[in-house]
Amino acid sequence: MTMNRIKRVFWMAALMGSTFTAGVYAEDVLQKVEAYLRPDFRLVLDGKPVQLSGPPLIYEDKSYLPLAELGRLMGANVLWRGETKTIYINSRINPEQKVEERNPNYESIELYNPYSITLKYLGAEYPMLITYNNSSTNYAPYYRESDVKRMGIDTNGLNKAKERLTGALFISESELNKRLRETPEQVYSADYESYVINGELHPEKLKMLRSHVKNTLVANYDNIYMYRKPIIIDKVTGEEDMYDYYYLETVRAQDGYVFERYWKDRLKVNKNSDWLNTSYTVNIYSKTDLEDEAIKRENP
Repeated sequence: MTMNRIKRVFWMAALMGSTFTAGVYAEDVLQKVEAYLRPDFRLVLDGKPVQLSGPPLIYEDKSYLPLAELGRLMGANVLWRGETKTIYINSRINPEQKVEERNPNYESIELYNPYSITLKYLGAEYPMLITYNNSSTNYAPYYRESDVKRMGIDTNGLNKAKERLTGALFISESELNKRLRETPEQVYSADYESYVINGELHPEKLKMLRSHVKNTLVANYDNIYMYRKPIIIDKVTGEEDMYDYYYLETVRAQDGYVFERYWKDRLKVNKNSDWLNTSYTVNIYSKTDLEDEAIKRENP
């Protein structure tokens, strides 16, 4: 897909998105039109079917898609600022990126006090998983590379670290500062949570995922207490309504025994519909002990 074509699609989607959203603030400039929802229309991106949260809208034989979802699918972040009536689109497409080395040498780190936050960068907001390196004398944060790339930052040529438990690549703060165009700011909201849900926009699905986390924070089995510290929930790419929930579980027994382990639960959000309403439930699809997973990678 050429860059010009991408820009035309973004402009069409932005125009439609700004028209409907801005109507809340300036009804006198709106014009009422007749449009149709087409749930029978399919969207295929780069040869792969894509499932949107809602059907395309058809107006005067033109298709209109949700701007935020379209931006995410095509490699950009979209942010609407109502106070200035401005839509920010930060492209993450860089066709001139250099090819990574086939067998790079990575620094080795392991999750230590990991957490996730939302960062504001160049006007848009991005989820970010951050950890520290327990074996280093320099107590500095490391940022997950996949999140950094989502911000539109070219990571090629930067020194990277491979995190042992998840197998993900991270970039130290000092390395990341070499490419930043401005200092990111942490975003706080009224309903601030200690973790973020990455990649999901649907409000009901977000609500159910957060409810699942809240209901599983503490468990008691025969006076053995288990406490969970949420780290991040990542929507699984290419899997509809599937999510990876990372957390630290601390087990405390009456005899004072304490045991900590990092886990990843694969969650499935199920849609339940009848003629009255639509509801969602969350089920645990699978559980992964990250320490066991790391040992399997180290001893294939």
